[in-house]
Formats: sequence, C-alpha cells, structure tokens
Amino acid sequence: MRRLIIIFVFITGCVFVVEAQSDPNARDLQVLSKWFEGEFDNDSQLWLEGRRDWKGTEEHKHRRIHATHVKIDASSIGEYVFYVEEYVDDIDTIITRQRVVSLESVPDSGYILMKIYFLKDGPQYYLRNNEGMFTGKVTEDDLFGLDGCDVVIRREGEQYEGHMRYKACQLGEGVLKRYSLHDIIISKNQYWRIDQTYLVSNDQIDSGHPSSVPFKMRKAEYYKCDVSFYDKAYYMPSDKDTKYTGERIHNQGGSKWFYNPVTEKKYILQIREKEYPFYSSGSDFLMLRFKQEDKLASDVIVTVSPGTKALSFNMGKASAFCEKEN
Repeated sequence: MRRLIIIFVFITGCVFVVEAQSDPNARDLQVLSKWFEGEFDNDSQLWLEGRRDWKGTEEHKHRRIHATHVKIDASSIGEYVFYVEEYVDDIDTIITRQRVVSLESVPDSGYILMKIYFLKDGPQYYLRNNEGMFTGKVTEDDLFGLDGCDVVIRREGEQYEGHMRYKACQLGEGVLKRYSLHDIIISKNQYWRIDQTYLVSNDQIDSGHPSSVPFKMRKAEYYKCDVSFYDKAYYMPSDKDTKYTGERIHNQGGSKWFYNPVTEKKYILQIREKEYPFYSSGSDFLMLRFKQEDKLASDVIVTVSPGTKALSFNMGKASAFCEKEN
C-alpha cells in the first residue's frame, strides 16, 4: 500500500508539472509583465530633437510624455492587469491617456494579447488624486472596450513587439469612420509606441503624431534628494537656513522646484540620464542640474556614470544630495 501511495504522488506531481509547462508563453508573459510595469518618459528624445543638427522638421518633433503602468489587483479580468496613465509636457494635470490593459497568453497561436479597456469613471482613479497610488479594485463592470482593438505581442530577440490587426479596431461612422494603429516595442528599459488613427475611406491620418517615428520612452528610476539653502554658508548655521528632505526625482528629466527664502528665488533641480549618440565611448552619463528660475544658464551641472547611486554638489550657499532608491 505504501508503494502505491508513493507512485500516486509521483505521478500526480509529474502531471502538475506538465500542466504548468503547457503554455509556451508562460515565461514571456512574466518577463513582459515585469518590463511593462513602471514609469517611462521620452525626455531624451526631446533633448535630441531640440539640437540644431537634428534633421527632422518642426512638426515632427515629439511632445513630452510621461507614462505610468501600475500592476493592479483585478482577478475578474486577468492575472496580469495594469492601470495606465499618461500626462504630457511634464504637467501631471494634463492627462491624455488612461487605460486598463490585460496581458493574456494565447498558447495555440504563440502570442500574447494585450486587451485594452477604458474606465467609465476615469477621474476617480487619477494618481494625483490618490497620492500616487492606485486605489480600489476594478471589475468588468467599471470598464468598457472596443471590438478588434487588442494588440498582438510577440517576442523578437530581446524585446517584445506588438501591433493591432490592420483595420480591426474601428470607431466612428460614415466619412469619419477611422481605424486605430497601435504599435509598441517593449524591452527591459524602454517602451516605444506609435498611436494613430486613419480614415477608413482613404487611409489618411486623422490623429496622432504625423511621422512613423515612435514616442521613445525610457524606464525611469527615482532618486531621493535633499536640498539646502544657507543664509551665510553651510559651515555657519543660521535660523534662516532652509532644508528640503526626501524629495523624489526620477532620472528621465524629472525635476522639482525649491524656494530659497533668503534670496526669494526659485531653483530647479533636475536629473537626466542620457545616451549621447555622437560618440562611441563615454557617450552615456547621468546629469544633475541646478538652475535659478530667471537664468538661462545652469548654476551647477554634475555629470557621473549612468546608474551612479549617489551624487551631490555644494556651492557654498546651496547644496544638494541625491541617492538612488532601491
């Protein structure tokens, strides 16, 4: 009897393993979910397009986008569900995109499907209204979708590429009937997207960026920064000294303004991680920038290697120290 029990447990274990490994997309679904989660910003793209030697036209310059993808608990929808919110021009009150997306495996077809939903009552979920956190559970009753608007995602080398099926996602009526084009590329540290609509009647672009160049967003990492202003000097304490602590600034052009009551001036502290494309070596760097509001030139620029955990400056009457979050 004991031998039979052991055999039964062994066989049951084998069956369980086979079932767990029956989905060829299982690993890719986990990796894609990990890469998709986080915050992304295309500050570097705007910096490059702002150079004098950039070859594009003014209308082909991209608007700045900051995207936040938060994994949420929505078991009635799926296991890998995300809340997506985007704002433009570095102003978190100008929200231009708000979605709930579900990443699901289609084992027989060998791809992952991104199902896109819209919130019936979007403003209650805005991150700025909830101290940067997603609050409340979402069910299918809180959402609505459009037929044919799923994104088909496949792994291509070390990245994932997704596309909507041609003319499958349609909206509007008559001469205004249009179809959506939604192409994405997701890698470990980057998220690129093209999002446009075209008229069904003649394939002319109706909305979205006019070029085929995607919004090239890079994953943001946060630093906690302390900024101090001194009445006399850092080594001569005064009641008029001012210190700001624990201010979170991300490395993709993130910034914060700080007021100095001694000079009655505002100063911006900004962190930028750059991939400088014009050199084959020493082309990547992390930059900390400190500038008075009414000046063109920066008061301080500190450059270090990408990924540096801590960076700082002290210019006598002002100092800053930033440390990377874990």
